[in-house]
Amino acid sequence: MSVLLLTREHAQRVIAFDVTGAPDIPPEYLCDPSAGVPPMRPTQLHVTYYSRGGSPWELDALRIRGPYVPAEPASQWADRMADGLHLYPPNSYWPAPPRPPWTTDLARAVAVPARNVTDGAMRATVTRDLARRARFFTVHGGGEISDWPMPVPLRPDVVRITYLNSGDTAWDWDEARFDGPLVATGRTPSPDQVRGRRSYCPTSLRGAPSWVRDVVEAHRVAAPLPAGQRP
Repeated sequence: MSVLLLTREHAQRVIAFDVTGAPDIPPEYLCDPSAGVPPMRPTQLHVTYYSRGGSPWELDALRIRGPYVPAEPASQWADRMADGLHLYPPNSYWPAPPRPPWTTDLARAVAVPARNVTDGAMRATVTRDLARRARFFTVHGGGEISDWPMPVPLRPDVVRITYLNSGDTAWDWDEARFDGPLVATGRTPSPDQVRGRRSYCPTSLRGAPSWVRDVVEAHRVAAPLPAGQRP
């Protein structure tokens, strides 16, 4: 019987918001390299979170985007999207970049994934919430995978199982990738044995060996990740 031991895992989650009511951002805070750009009116937020080892979601990056708002309607900047403003949580190794004071409260408000964010007159509503999670295991007592064009069977010793999540629902199994030495049946792999790889997804699992299907079924559902906490 195959036994899997979890060695590590990580996940990334990206939430996009539509924004209304946020103050215009002066040019000195923007990422644009051009001189003389007008202010930007925030209309979008893109927030990225990471989780490592099953830990709560941690805010990793916050990007604010929107169109330029030139004083002259016929300006070359009219109806153009700005590169925006990148915000990151405080970092002990690098000084915090300049940012409008109100964005500090915004970063605190989205430190934990949320469906809606309200800060004074500003309101942000989720339009997309997608996450990907990878869990890595060592395989003990597994079988072989014989599949063309592999010259000899694959004898997996590690497997990566990935999951997808949309809208903070249950994690859906997406792929199982098996890695290990390519070695003839009955032979012991050498230290420098050539390694191979075989991936299965929901549409290809039917043709997998029974022990592979058992592994996937045993790990088809991953426990939810903690929501996180505000600083």
